[in-house]
Amino acid sequence: MQESVVHPRVRVLHAAPDAPALDVHIDDSLRVPNLGYGKISDYVSLFPERHRLRIFPTGTRRPEDVLVDDGLERLRSGLDFTIAATGSLQDLRAVMFVDSAPLPVEGRERRLAPGRTQLRVLHLSPDAPAIDVGVTGNPALFLQVGFTEATPFKELESGTYDIQVRRAGHDAIIATLRQYAVAGGCRYTLAALGLVDGQPAFQVMPLVDAVEVCPA
Repeated sequence: MQESVVHPRVRVLHAAPDAPALDVHIDDSLRVPNLGYGKISDYVSLFPERHRLRIFPTGTRRPEDVLVDDGLERLRSGLDFTIAATGSLQDLRAVMFVDSAPLPVEGRERRLAPGRTQLRVLHLSPDAPAIDVGVTGNPALFLQVGFTEATPFKELESGTYDIQVRRAGHDAIIATLRQYAVAGGCRYTLAALGLVDGQPAFQVMPLVDAVEVCPA
């Protein structure tokens, strides 16, 4: 019996504060059109192989207009990925993060216990120093997260939390996401983006992984 293949999926997050809306081409196809700052696309399915990623300002496609021209490493079947376009317009970069664990062997899937959730942080603010991120009851959940870094997922009880971001090693809060509800059995990504000194302002943007089953 032939084994079915679950294709990898990618989504794109526009996290470059001074960049215009973007067109994202994968290989020779426009897969994500007109993506504005602070927006994230739906997941797009791809074949599990190497791909070419090109990012242009919306409405352009001349070689001299390209902002990013990268190869995507071989994408493994069954995995979801987020590609963040971050940095500045003059130094735009695409950083890829893995959203999901490999598909489990049948019968040996590790599920979250009832009432448990997972949370991680992506640092995508080009002018912010390393950050510490805490939640209600745990002010030091993630420490010393640098630009373009992703923390591991950590488990929490499901519920509602105030999420606070500080400069690493300091007490002053630079952003708060208040009363954010996380559901049991789901994984959540918090993206720190924007500018500490400038506009658009620094913020914490929640993203939901496994969007088919988890509430936004």
